[in-house]
Amino acid sequence: MIVDRDDLTEALARLELEGGDCLEIEAKTFSEYSHAALGPTLSAFANLPGGGTILLGVSEKPVSVVGVEHPRDLKQALVSQARQGFSSEIAVDVYDFDLDGRTVVVANVQEAPVNGKPCRWKETGWAYLRQYDGDYRMSLQEEQQLLLRHERPRQDLTPVPGTSAGSLDDGLVRSFLHAVRDGTTVFANRPDAEVLLDLNVLTESGEATLAGLYALGRYPQKNFPGLSITAAITGEEDGVRASNRFMIVGPLPRMLTDAVAWVSRAMRTSIRFGDDGHGRNVHEYPLVAVRELIANALVHRDLSEPALSKGIEIRLLRDRLIISNPGGLWGLSVDQLGTRDGKSAVNEYLYNICTFATDGEERRVIEGLGSGIREVRRALRDADMEPVRFQDTGVRFTALLPRGALLSPRPDTTSTVPDEVAALSRNAAAVWLCLEDGARTRQQIVEAAHLTGRQAAYALNKLKEAGLIVVRGGRGDRATSYARA
Repeated sequence: MIVDRDDLTEALARLELEGGDCLEIEAKTFSEYSHAALGPTLSAFANLPGGGTILLGVSEKPVSVVGVEHPRDLKQALVSQARQGFSSEIAVDVYDFDLDGRTVVVANVQEAPVNGKPCRWKETGWAYLRQYDGDYRMSLQEEQQLLLRHERPRQDLTPVPGTSAGSLDDGLVRSFLHAVRDGTTVFANRPDAEVLLDLNVLTESGEATLAGLYALGRYPQKNFPGLSITAAITGEEDGVRASNRFMIVGPLPRMLTDAVAWVSRAMRTSIRFGDDGHGRNVHEYPLVAVRELIANALVHRDLSEPALSKGIEIRLLRDRLIISNPGGLWGLSVDQLGTRDGKSAVNEYLYNICTFATDGEERRVIEGLGSGIREVRRALRDADMEPVRFQDTGVRFTALLPRGALLSPRPDTTSTVPDEVAALSRNAAAVWLCLEDGARTRQQIVEAAHLTGRQAAYALNKLKEAGLIVVRGGRGDRATSYARA
């Protein structure tokens, strides 16, 4: 949320970095207040976990401050609409700030209470969903997903009619039972049937639970075709030009193995020579990070009736890898992921089963220690990549990993730059070397350093925060250049 001028400056930088599209920030320009323009956005931000911020007087493409007239009237109109124009009152904090003689109105829209979702705009009767590139009318299934979140998810305990112990995969069950007895004391001498019952793989009547069938079933998609993964290489985020499209099915542990193998085949590799002179293949993404994020998507996906027709999606784009699953977080926010208290299973019983279920290489699907996100961040940091980004819309959760670390080989630069630059990252060192002969624009840096736009922007931001470079020009100006301080 934006509460001061520094926050606003950072938000504008974020918009510029994202090319004007941002999940939790919406920039709008208009000469007079428009209920029609703000109705969908207010509804969407109220339905968005964590809420969002509206900037009045800012253009998106390119990002620039155009300012507004009569900010006091705009703030009053916005607060009035938020209080009276929706199915439940939306809390909004409004401010105005002066930037170079132009006034920007900032509206921090608070997330609606869980029991107040979906929040509908009275004028249309529709509820809206926030996506990366705008606001969209919610489908009936998406509204049902939010309504079912009024209570703690328990759909993984649902019995699956027509199933039995015979619906389970014998090999997976044997490995599961071995892991249970090896990792606990209470089940060490218990019969197989009791273990499967007490761990909610089977019900008292002998049917498989949804969690049990999904994790240990021979072919869960016979009953639930949507419990699958669709993987594809796409040129754009909308997936219109998809290639190498691949459908991944089977029980959860085998889908995990197959999905990681697909990403490993699809992504680029390079040869890196070690101190011993031997060349080794290096994957574009650390596989430990890829596996952890796919496992999270499989285990924490929404298993409610409205979401069962929706699958997990893996998309390899030109500049990023996207892993998304139906549903959202439960009991914590995106900001809490990877922290000491950042552990909360959406599907408690499935989660428990998956701490014992093993994949084809006899590795447990998840460790159950709550350390997975920290491991992802460590692996990306060690690979000199940007941090993973997470988005939670309430009905779909997405992990985005940057792409391009291996676009082309770059020499080891860390020995020819100051220690304080080398300590930031390898990309920061590459940018620093590009500025040796004077100022350059960001596009010139991208081309000279063989970086993606996001990598260059991230490295420049780190160098700027450290006081190692200066910026020449205004925000949103394509001629803005960067030089060593």
